[in-house]
Amino acid sequence: MTIVLVRDDDANATTRPERLEQVYAPLLDAHIPVNFAIIPEVGLDTRAPDGSRERFIDEEAPDSPDARPLTSESPLACWLRRHQGQVDVLVHGLSHRRRRNGTELGSLTFDEAVPLLTRAIELSTAALHRTPIGFVPPWDVMSNGSLRAASAWFDLVSLGWVDRTMLPVAAWPAHLLERMARREALRVGRAWVVRHRGGRIGPHTPPQHVEGILQTLTEGADICVVQMHHWMFWSEGEAHPVIRALADALRTRTTVDVRDAVRALDNLPAMRIPRIDRWLGDVGRGTSAGA
Repeated sequence: MTIVLVRDDDANATTRPERLEQVYAPLLDAHIPVNFAIIPEVGLDTRAPDGSRERFIDEEAPDSPDARPLTSESPLACWLRRHQGQVDVLVHGLSHRRRRNGTELGSLTFDEAVPLLTRAIELSTAALHRTPIGFVPPWDVMSNGSLRAASAWFDLVSLGWVDRTMLPVAAWPAHLLERMARREALRVGRAWVVRHRGGRIGPHTPPQHVEGILQTLTEGADICVVQMHHWMFWSEGEAHPVIRALADALRTRTTVDVRDAVRALDNLPAMRIPRIDRWLGDVGRGTSAGA
């Protein structure tokens, strides 16, 4: 059985909670948890690759070099606390600004990442009145140093991909087994490092294709992270048909918040022995791919 974690990225202190409610009403009404990756101190001048300001910053917020922290009085924080149990929270970097090589965390050393994560956790805890146990790096990119720091502080780190060079050498054998089995979850330090298979569901996805896409995303995996961006689905009036289709497709699946995901992963066997044995047997007989 594959558990499914719906992950929405980029909400921040400028985000209007009513927009989140409008976008995700079909999921929330169906009691499907939505896990929001929250930017603790959003940079108001954060740029997209084309030079325009990132669309996750509210259009009424000033375009300035300032940063706006999430506080306990922020409308978003109040909404998240009020809906605890329906939604969960992950920490999404610190400011989401591009530091080096176009990302916030993709080129940081361990020593550089620690103070950034420390502030992110402190802000998130003060605003939400609890400490999130999950982390999502902006643009899904981390360095060896920043992943080492995050995996020491969080119980779950959600990424788009995991390269061997990002991992401590001790995790390389487990990474090899995970890739052969395509489980999409790997234990690193105290954390489960969970990869997703791409942001495959967007506003232009034909609604009738959502079920098939979800099948592809979940096939063979222990956990499937469905990556979403609420700001892509903002509209006036009724919920987006793609979100309605996603809710319909998820009704028959096991959906989880971050805490339930960690508990489920903790109870998994170390590896899928039959699958690995079959692969090793094929290699021994010279029948593996490319043999």
